[in-house]
Amino acid sequence: MPRRPRIDLSGYHHILNRGVNRENIFLSKEDKETFLHILDQVRDIYHIKVHAYCILDNHYHLIIETSRSNLSLAIRYLNSQYANYFNKKMQRVGPLWQGRFKSWYIHDDSYFWLLLRYIEMNPVKAGICETIGDYEFSSSYQLVHSCRTDLLRSSALFTKDIHDWLVPLSPDDSAELQKFEEKKMEKKGDRFILEKTIPLSNYFAAVTHVNERNFAIYQATEDGWRQAEVARYLNLSPVAISRIVAAERAKRDLFNATKERGLFWSYAETIEYTENKSTLLIETVLKYSDIDDIRLILMLFGKRKVRQVWEAGLANDARFKKLNYFLARVLFKLDVEAEHFAEIKQSRADKLRLLAG
Repeated sequence: MPRRPRIDLSGYHHILNRGVNRENIFLSKEDKETFLHILDQVRDIYHIKVHAYCILDNHYHLIIETSRSNLSLAIRYLNSQYANYFNKKMQRVGPLWQGRFKSWYIHDDSYFWLLLRYIEMNPVKAGICETIGDYEFSSSYQLVHSCRTDLLRSSALFTKDIHDWLVPLSPDDSAELQKFEEKKMEKKGDRFILEKTIPLSNYFAAVTHVNERNFAIYQATEDGWRQAEVARYLNLSPVAISRIVAAERAKRDLFNATKERGLFWSYAETIEYTENKSTLLIETVLKYSDIDDIRLILMLFGKRKVRQVWEAGLANDARFKKLNYFLARVLFKLDVEAEHFAEIKQSRADKLRLLAG
C-alpha cells in the first residue's frame, strides 16, 4: 500500500518522531540541549518558526511554521544531524529513528491551541513533573521561567496570555482534538483542503421539525463540519449552534449513563441514541432514575415533551401509582389526588382475563 503523501505546503505543522524500537535516544541533558541547538540551526537555515516543542527520552514533539514548501528538507536535516551526533557519541551504527517522521497539518486555530496543551501535558503524563511548565525541555518551561530564547523568538505562545493555554485537556478537549486529528486533507491542484465526505446540505434534506434539525446539526459537527460553517448554512448564530450541540451531547451522555445502569434491560446492549429514541429515554428516566436525571430531561427536552411522554406511556400504568401521583403533583402541577391513580385499571391484565374466557 502506498504511503499517504506528505503535506509539505507552507503553514503550521505538528511533527512527531520516535527512537527506533521506541528506544531512548535522549539519554542526558546534553543530548536534549544538542537537539535544540540543531533545531535552532534548522530554524535559521530553512526560515521556519518554532512555536512549541517537547523533548522526551524516546521521542519529540514540535509545532513549527514553514513559509516555503520545505518541511521534509528541514526535518530530514534535523534528524540526520542529531543521528550523526548521537551515533558518534555512543559509538553505534544503524538507523536512530523509527521510520520517517510523522506530521499533521494544523488547519485550524482551535486545533493549534488544543494540540499545544496536549504536547505540554506529555511530561506530566510520563510522570516526569507534576504540572505543565515544570519540565525543562518544553516550550512552556521557557515561558513560565522567563527563559525566552532565540529558538522561540517568533512563537505564537507570546501572543496569548499563558494562563489561557497552560491548563490540562479535559475529556471534551481530548475528544475535540481527536476529531481534528482524524480530519483528512485532499489535494486539489497545488492545494490541500479539508476533505468532507458528506455535503452539508445532505444532513438537512429530510428535516421537517426542530428536533430533527438539532440532531442533524450534531451529526454534521461530529462528521467534521465546523460549528461556524453549520451556523452560516442555517443562518443561525454560532452561539445557538454551540448550545444545540452541547444539548445533543448531553442527551447522549444521559442515554449512555442510563444504559450502563442496565435500565434498558429489554434492549440489545448495542443500542445507541437517535432522535426517535427520545421517548424511550424520557420514559425510562421517569420510571427508574433519580430526581437529578428527571430535572435534566426537563431541561433537555422541555416540560411539554416530557409531559406528553408521561401521559402517553406512564400515567395510566397502575404499577406506578405512587410515582405518577408524585410526577403529577410536583412535576406537572396537576390538581389531582392519590385516589385518581389508585382507580386506574390494569387494562392489559383485564384484556388477558377476557381472552382466557
